[in-house]
Amino acid sequence: MCLRSCLSNSVSGALVVFIKLGVINSLNAARHVWLTLGLIIPGLLMPLGVSAQTTAEIGQDRQQLEKTVAELESRGDTWHPMISESMISLARLMQADNNHPEALALLKRAVHISRVNHGLFSLQQAPAIKMQVASHLALNEWQEADSLEQYHLYIHSRSLGIDNPELIPALLSYAEWHLDAFAERRGDLPATRLIDAYRLYSAVLSLVDAQDEPEKYPREHYLHRLAYLSWLMHRTAVQSRPETLYAKTRKVDDDWIEKITDGDYRHHNNSFLQGEYALNQVISMRARRVEESTPGSSIQREMRKLHAEAVLDMADWNLLFDRRQGAEVIYKQAWEMLADEDDALKTEVFDRMVLIPSFENFMQPESMSELASSGTPTMANAFSSSRPLRSEERRVWPWVKMRFDLTRNGRTTNVEVLEASTEINEYVRRNMVMTLRGSVLRPVLKEGTPDIARGLVYRFPYDPERIAGNRTETETAGESVESIDNVTSGIESASNEAR
Repeated sequence: MCLRSCLSNSVSGALVVFIKLGVINSLNAARHVWLTLGLIIPGLLMPLGVSAQTTAEIGQDRQQLEKTVAELESRGDTWHPMISESMISLARLMQADNNHPEALALLKRAVHISRVNHGLFSLQQAPAIKMQVASHLALNEWQEADSLEQYHLYIHSRSLGIDNPELIPALLSYAEWHLDAFAERRGDLPATRLIDAYRLYSAVLSLVDAQDEPEKYPREHYLHRLAYLSWLMHRTAVQSRPETLYAKTRKVDDDWIEKITDGDYRHHNNSFLQGEYALNQVISMRARRVEESTPGSSIQREMRKLHAEAVLDMADWNLLFDRRQGAEVIYKQAWEMLADEDDALKTEVFDRMVLIPSFENFMQPESMSELASSGTPTMANAFSSSRPLRSEERRVWPWVKMRFDLTRNGRTTNVEVLEASTEINEYVRRNMVMTLRGSVLRPVLKEGTPDIARGLVYRFPYDPERIAGNRTETETAGESVESIDNVTSGIESASNEAR
């Protein structure tokens, strides 16, 4: 298998000849760490337990570790495994002291000793590799970190094999690395990172599908992530251009992925079909749960609600791709699914404003009735940073209250700002209006049919830095696809995502 980019100098020269896989890097070797909330935190990027140490304590620990290494080396045992462990501990201290060049030197030696003791592709070296990534990022050496992330997945694939579910955490972590690279516009042709992330998630799903008990994995989250990536690929049109689809800058080898997936989830590199397939899988999963639940029970009631919401997601998906007739048919199906349920459940499902696609992790707008029982908004939403949301970390956001009309096709008109939690200038006010006008919302349903709604009033949390840094659609008109590669979705971004 062939790696499409050269590994950094931190990978020993002898390995460069062999490391050519194209799909490489990810989470640590932690086994069976499945993310039910769907978001991966790269392991060992930050050393644990050292931040609270004083400078004097760090110095004492360093002296003790250096003494241990010196004693082992004095006996002629320069490849003792304990030397590698001591080097890693020393590197943690150096990172805590912001001495990343020295930390990298220690980590390189630790990796080399680990290979000597455990083998060229052993997972024992994984923690040190992840720590190298952290130091390179701290030194703004992104290319070196990128190569090591790639290599990290490679050793997992060589050690575990391509049909081993224990490879899943590594695949997930590397997929999220690519999504971050896209959001930060890293590397050449950042949009190609979306293709790589999609391929990696498709490999994850294929491994999950092959298990005897796939329900033990957060498969639904993986499917939503796949649909989200499909939407981003549609927004950047990256799959429609051969120069990006088959670019040499791609980091994931499609042939390697095909061996895992057997072609599943690819769907002719068509973003609509890719997302539609993923969302249909979610609908099927939720329909099965309805069938398996006790008729008339509270559990079945909840399962029916979730099933209808999955169908609404599919209707939204059609609307996002301007398949309006198809969207109307599916909205009607969702409505009819709950026709025999009580009004309270119908209100919970249908009587709310939804920024779409709804399966991303952000706070939705709040109605005035909801505000009566809620406090200050937390978590990002449509008007937050352009980075994909990857954690449940909560944060207090300022907000604006806006009034607008909504068309049958989910487009806002007559938008005006009524109130703000903090003082905002005219530039921010204008960007808030443009952001909402550029977003797509689920239309208001009247007996299951999209209808025009006027005078809607909702409160929207926002990220001040993101809003202040946006340009209007007019200012970005005519730019190339590469110039909008940092757009993460029609919802999370502001003016760059406006249609």
